[in-house]
Amino acid sequence: MLSVLLARIVEDEQVEALDARFAGRARFERLPQSGEVPADATDAEVLFRCAMSKSEFSRAIAESPSLRWVHTCSAGFDQLLVPEITDRGLLVTRSAATHHIPISEWVIGYMFMMAKRFPDLMRAQSDHVWAPPETTELGGATVGIVGAGAIGGQVARRARALGMRVIATKREPEPLPDYDEVMPGVELARLLAESDYVVLACPLTSETRDMIGERELRTMKPTAYLLNIARGGLIVDEELVRALNEGWIAGACLDAFRQEPLPAESPLWDVPNLFITPHASYKSPRFLERSTAEFAGNLERYLAGEPLHNTLRDAALGY
Repeated sequence: MLSVLLARIVEDEQVEALDARFAGRARFERLPQSGEVPADATDAEVLFRCAMSKSEFSRAIAESPSLRWVHTCSAGFDQLLVPEITDRGLLVTRSAATHHIPISEWVIGYMFMMAKRFPDLMRAQSDHVWAPPETTELGGATVGIVGAGAIGGQVARRARALGMRVIATKREPEPLPDYDEVMPGVELARLLAESDYVVLACPLTSETRDMIGERELRTMKPTAYLLNIARGGLIVDEELVRALNEGWIAGACLDAFRQEPLPAESPLWDVPNLFITPHASYKSPRFLERSTAEFAGNLERYLAGEPLHNTLRDAALGY
C-alpha cells in the first residue's frame, strides 16, 4: 500500500475524505510541526506539502528515502525549491486552481476600492466630514496582467465582465479567452504604459526578480495603480517608495513582500497611497478543501501510472 505524508495543517475532515477515497490503496500520515517523519512512515513515496518552512520541508525529505513526488498547496514553486528537490530529482506538482478565485476577487476588490475612493470615504466618516470624492469607473479602464496564468485568467474574466479592457504578458504568448491581447514579456513596457491597473501575477524567477524598478514605474501612467499578488521580489522596494512619495503613480497595493511578516520598522508601512495586506489575498474557508481535492486528483493519476497535472517544468526557471 502506498505511504503518503501530509502536512500538519491538513484537517481531520480532509484526512477522513482521503482515507475513504483511497481505502486499500494508500495510507496517510500527518507530519508533526518539526517535520520529523514518524518511524512507521519513512517508506513514504508521496508528500503533500502545505505551510511548511524550508527547514521542516528539508527534514521531511531527508527522512523519507523512498520519496518520489511532492505536491504543494502553494500557487508557486519558489517556496519549496530546496536543494534536496533537485539533488534527489523529485517530481513536483502544485495546486494551480486552488487560489485563483479568492485572489482574483481580491484584485477586483482593490480596483473598486481605488476607483470609488473608499479609503477617502472611510477617513471622512471617521472625521465626521461630509466630503463626496471624485470617483472613476472601472468600465472602459485597462487592466494589464503580468503573467497570464490560472490566477491572471480569473482576474481577466472578472475584469471583462465589468467592461474593462484586459491585456497581458506571457512567456509564450497566444490568444486566450477573456483577454483583449496577450503579448510577449519583451513588451512589458507597452503593457505598463497602457494600463490603469497593473497586476503582477507571475512567478518569481531569475528572469522576473526586480522586474519592476524605476524605469518601469516611470513608464506607468501617473494615474495608474500597481497590485502585487505574486512575490515581493518582483518589485524593487526602494524605487516603489520613491515612486509613491514623488507621485510617479497614483498608488499601489502589496500582498507579498521580500520578508514576511513585514517588519514593523519597514518604511513601506508609512508610504503614502500604499495599501498593505499581510499575504492574505489567497485566504478562503475553502482553501484546504480545494487544495486537497487537486492533490487527490493527482494521486489518482500517480496510482494509475498516468502523467500528473501542474508539474514543475524547469527548476532553474522556478515554474
